[in-house]
Order: sequence, then structure tokens, then C-alpha cells
Amino acid sequence: MQTANIYGDSLAGVYDMIYPASPLADQAAEFIAGLAPGGSVLELGVGTGRVALPMAARGLRVTGIDASEEMLRKLRENDPEGRITAVAGDFSEELPEGSFDVTVNPLNTLCMVSDAEKQLATLRLMRSRTADDGVVVLETYNPLIYHGLDEGTKTEAQHLQDGTVGLYTTYVDRMAQLAVIVRTFVGDENSRLVELSRYVWPSELDLMARLAGLRLRERYAGWNREPLTHHSQSFVSVYEVNPDGE
Repeated sequence: MQTANIYGDSLAGVYDMIYPASPLADQAAEFIAGLAPGGSVLELGVGTGRVALPMAARGLRVTGIDASEEMLRKLRENDPEGRITAVAGDFSEELPEGSFDVTVNPLNTLCMVSDAEKQLATLRLMRSRTADDGVVVLETYNPLIYHGLDEGTKTEAQHLQDGTVGLYTTYVDRMAQLAVIVRTFVGDENSRLVELSRYVWPSELDLMARLAGLRLRERYAGWNREPLTHHSQSFVSVYEVNPDGE
């Protein structure tokens, strides 16, 4: 896995501007709340609390893990009441102890694990922390966003709240299913970081899940349970525990 703590620490100062509060976070929280009758949720890659805070506002008991101490510091600022139990750690190697109704990895965070074997290991860890009658929820993007680029590269610009401009240049290695995203922030303080994203096809994800002791229950194009089409930009997959194992 890329050095998640360094990546997260570099992004923590602008993360809430790149991914500002939006209805999507509330939709995700509502979706997850409907799958957690006992109220316990474990979120991998909790970050600054984009999804965790709306979940906590709905009365869910949220435990979150993130490799970045800076992200967790921002989470504590955003959650002064301390409603979220935050743990520092690399979720591809370890998860907090316990049994949870829902174990969730939103916002394409599984793709930040840039090695297929470690992605599978992450799913096995998620299964180990999911109650037998619970579910694992994964949000991933459509691989064609990157795999289908004609030249294998693209550049985008994003104007952030404080006048900073984010320039994102993506290079794609189709054989490795890897997108290398160079993020350059131009403003009062210029910065640059490199993000690795290993995209997964839905059939590949389902196979990994089966190897981890899970089976697909349902899949949607978004948190509002939109039906899948050829033009869907993202997938929300819900896996249940397979009592027969792999």
C-alpha cells in the first residue's frame, strides 16, 4: 500500500475543500443506518469524518480507522463532542477489535490499497470484524473512468474554497489497473502529492469477496439505490457473510 500516513497527512489540510459537505454524505449515512439495526459501524479510512459525522448524527456508534494522524486531528476538530471512536492504523493490516453490524469502506478508499493481494487482505479483515448477520459495504468507482482514457492521461482543475486551485493529472497503467494521480495545489502555499489508485472491476471485487468469506447481496449506482446502467460512475456493493466460507 502507498504510504497512507504520509499521503493522508499531506491531504488533511485541503481534504474538506476537495470533498466538501454535500447531500452524498447524508445519503451514505442514511443508507448505512438502514443496514445497522444494532447501531454499530466500523468505517475504514474515516478521514476527517465526512461520512462518519452524519452517521453519528443518526445515533450510530461509529468506530473509524485512518493511517493519518493529521486526518484524525481534523476529525477531532470536526467532532468536538467525541461521538466517533477514532483509531490510528493502516486498515489493510489491522482493524479495531469488535464485531460490527456494518463494516464500510466509502469513497473509493479500497482502491487506495494499490496491491491486489492487500485489497483481498483488507476484505478478509473486514469480514473478521463483521457480525455473522451483518454486512460489508464498499463504494468503488467505475474502472472505465480511468481504463477507458484514450491516451491514458487526463488533467482536471478544481477551484477550492480559499482561492487555491487544484490541478490533477492522471496517468494510467492499464496492465496494472493502476491510476497515478499527481495533485498540485496552487495558492498561498503550493504543494504536490502523488496518489496511487488500483481500480477493481465489479466481477473481480465479487471474486475477492467470495475468497474473503462474503457474497454479494445487492449493488447500486449510488447511495440512493439508483439502478445500475452502462453509464454508472460508481458502485455501492453490499456483501453479506457467507456461512459456508470461501
